[in-house]
Amino acid sequence: MISRKTIDEIMMTAKIEEVVGDFVTLKRRGQNWVGICPFHADSNPSMYVSPRLGIFNCFVCDTKGNAVHFIMEHEKISYPEALRYIAKKYNITIEEDAEKTKEELEEDDKKESLLLLNQFAENYFVEQLFDTEDGQNIALSYFKERGLNEAIIKKFKLGYNPEGWDHFTQTALQRGYKKEQLVALGLTKESENGKLFDFLHGRVIFPIHSALGKTLGFGARTLKQGEKIAKYFNSPESEVYHKSDILYGFFFAKKAIRANDNVYLVEGYTDVISMFAAGMENVVASSGTALTKGQIKLIATQTQNITLVYDGDQAGIKASLRGIDMLLESGLNVQTVLLPDGEDPDSFARKSTQEEVKAYFQNNTVSFIIFKANILSKEAGHDPMKRAGIVNEIIQNVADIPDAVARAFYIKECAELFQLTEETLNAQLRKAVWKKHEGQRDKRNDPAGEGKTEALTESINIAEPLPRQPKLESANRLIEVEKNIILLILKHGMFEVDVQEFAEDGAPFFTPTRIDQYIFNEFHHQQIKFSNPLFQKIYYEYSEIAKIAQSQDAIKSHFSTLEDKEITDFVIAHLLNDDPEISEQWFTRFDIVTRSITNNIHKLNNAVEETILMFKLRIIEDYRKLILREIEENTEEELEKPMFQKLQQLLTRREEIAKRLGAVVTF
Repeated sequence: MISRKTIDEIMMTAKIEEVVGDFVTLKRRGQNWVGICPFHADSNPSMYVSPRLGIFNCFVCDTKGNAVHFIMEHEKISYPEALRYIAKKYNITIEEDAEKTKEELEEDDKKESLLLLNQFAENYFVEQLFDTEDGQNIALSYFKERGLNEAIIKKFKLGYNPEGWDHFTQTALQRGYKKEQLVALGLTKESENGKLFDFLHGRVIFPIHSALGKTLGFGARTLKQGEKIAKYFNSPESEVYHKSDILYGFFFAKKAIRANDNVYLVEGYTDVISMFAAGMENVVASSGTALTKGQIKLIATQTQNITLVYDGDQAGIKASLRGIDMLLESGLNVQTVLLPDGEDPDSFARKSTQEEVKAYFQNNTVSFIIFKANILSKEAGHDPMKRAGIVNEIIQNVADIPDAVARAFYIKECAELFQLTEETLNAQLRKAVWKKHEGQRDKRNDPAGEGKTEALTESINIAEPLPRQPKLESANRLIEVEKNIILLILKHGMFEVDVQEFAEDGAPFFTPTRIDQYIFNEFHHQQIKFSNPLFQKIYYEYSEIAKIAQSQDAIKSHFSTLEDKEITDFVIAHLLNDDPEISEQWFTRFDIVTRSITNNIHKLNNAVEETILMFKLRIIEDYRKLILREIEENTEEELEKPMFQKLQQLLTRREEIAKRLGAVVTF
């Protein structure tokens, strides 16, 4: 178990914007950072990251937490695993409270055991490549013939599984790994007569990594020629490997993707490695399959720009054109590069210098819509019906693009290409967008498809959705006032306000008092408690941390990192919703009172007093209703005089508070 001291060091050292920034492209917005949320189908930045508070919050899907919570949610790993990841990132030495026993190790999560076996397999294949005669003579020479040096081979952890039916399997069994685990990961196969053999024997190995660098599976290429066997074998789906959520090379490419704000998509393992070696490090592969929603979501965490790299195979291009709809619908900016005839990314990168590769990609990148229009236009020739069909197909693609401005640019280019008026194409576009909208509305009305469609604003991009404030469960006005008190102490508790007091002769004077202390005094003297259990729990927790906190930010950070998820969910949702800051210049220029930070602090005196008075007013009103109910339920003989006296006192007190608030009581 990780020691408390280590956990504290991790929490103090981790910077939320750096941890989240490893997976999401962030842009500064005021004191916070914003980015595309990786936890739902996001097209407009809806996730806010606060370095000051050490928290993140998505205002659409409501996923929130600190750096550890982000890693847990993003990688679907446990709390200790997330702590170890962050500790590794910041070179923090893990201290254990006690060594794990054999029994405890056996009780470890099954998924972790499979990941450990994959790591063992990767190390085994690397050793076989570099430390054996066959590995060096057969596999290493194969890689070097393809222009790969040892540095790039080691970076991608390429390996070799030698000929021989079961050498790896027997080695793994001897190390204590179980047959069931080996079979589940596809590393070992079992024949009908029960004989075990290495599934990847006689092949060079390409490990497949998660976004965190964990080994999830393997691709393996045969080195034999002319035999009727599959060129590539790949790991099957398992508890740790879900092909639809993985892009080959993503772990190595993500920093370059963020730096270049673009990702190149190729087809195979060697395409990625050769382009990476040629200096194009922002490259990933879909491993020969059409892109999935999970893979698109992964790309969107790093960039909104994707460039598809095509070789000169016209048949292959046409086949892949129809699989790009999801990319367009996701709001990504899709571009293409067409390589010279007879070249694929691997061969082109190996034949060219780094400068030539970069120059070619820069000079030959075009938008996907125009690329597709050109390809299909050449095929249709001058046939009017074929060209009309192509135009309608392109219009459908343009309709998939959520950004209205981008659609306008594509319409303009397509009008020039097909020699049609923009009005004609826009008329067709409006029909396509409306039809798309109608189809989505039908799905929303279909219970079987509930929850699977996007909001109307996202589908046709009328306007960017505003961040949504989580609603309080109860509409009770007292609870609303209680919430305001809690937010006052969380956001401004350590600020001082002038509290009015009276001397013995009745003369008023003002004493600077911390807001939290003023509220505590009011609650203590009048024995007030919150009606909402969550707010009472936050109140107790605050009373403890306020004794030692050095700043308001320290208090906010404390509440955002508590293990009590009910508290952290409430606090994070509201702390990232600071009042808008408007320049004080507006006051002098336009004679308008503005909501600047300075202005807000000046208003705290009134805000605190009004909030407390409103709270007391709500309590008095609830008490008044109880008395009235008791009066109604009893006969005149049963009622006592003190009951009416209490009611009169309450009404008098209510009028006093209302007068101080400058309000008219209507309830």
